[in-house]
Amino acid sequence: MTALLSTIPARPAAAAYTVPAAPDTGVLHPDLRPAENHSLKQGAWFSSLSLELRRAILARARVRHVSRGTLLVRRGNHASDWVGVASGALRLGTDLSDGRSFTLDLLGPGDWYGDIELVDGGHCSLEMRAHVNSTLLLVCKHDLHCLIQGSPELHQALLQLDCRRLRHMLRRMEELQTAPLAQRVAMQLQRLLRQFGRSTALGERIDVALPQSDLASLLCASRQRINGVLRAMQALGIVSTSHAWPGSAGHAGRRLKRPRSAANAYVTRLRAGSSCSAPR
Repeated sequence: MTALLSTIPARPAAAAYTVPAAPDTGVLHPDLRPAENHSLKQGAWFSSLSLELRRAILARARVRHVSRGTLLVRRGNHASDWVGVASGALRLGTDLSDGRSFTLDLLGPGDWYGDIELVDGGHCSLEMRAHVNSTLLLVCKHDLHCLIQGSPELHQALLQLDCRRLRHMLRRMEELQTAPLAQRVAMQLQRLLRQFGRSTALGERIDVALPQSDLASLLCASRQRINGVLRAMQALGIVSTSHAWPGSAGHAGRRLKRPRSAANAYVTRLRAGSSCSAPR
């Protein structure tokens, strides 16, 4: 059991879900595939911007396709681009001198990152690496400054984006300090499902390869302890083992067997201190 894949069968006999082609609303990047344009427009932050501002951002963005493992930003260097994820996943973290890696967070389709270093001129505090093959939108520092100066809306929107990111990290810190590991695993699975989940005939799947070592890094725990929690969730009927899927580089995977409400109920029981078989 080296990776994580989640599927939540919710509605029986549901037809396999395919991402519809994005309609031509004038907010499309010509170098992105229809599914990538769709994912970009579905991002909570980007979709909240005015039509005029979204067009202005895409007009200045260039597309870059990167392979799994590509280092995009090195810690301590100056950033050169504001990054939007159209498809795939990026890892924010640090590669340690002993060969281990620390993962702070994952960026998924619709996420934007890197504006702080471009605005304040400081060094990058984290490394950014492609977790899987990904398609990115890059806006250079000069163009971002031009957009901000020409749009009070973008200035305010970036403040809101950074406030949202700060709240997210504070919640993560609180979980690491106060929540038992079983609860942290369940909550992280829910986050991954929101970021990378897609519907299939069997339910909903976390459509990104995630070895248990990466999940352990996200939760500041050992891979052995993560494996124990996942086994306990499997015994409860929430998680089941799955085989490798396309693009997973041969990783074994996992799927959530019960409806999404079961995972929510599991977290609620853990928060309330109810007895469960997952280890702390």
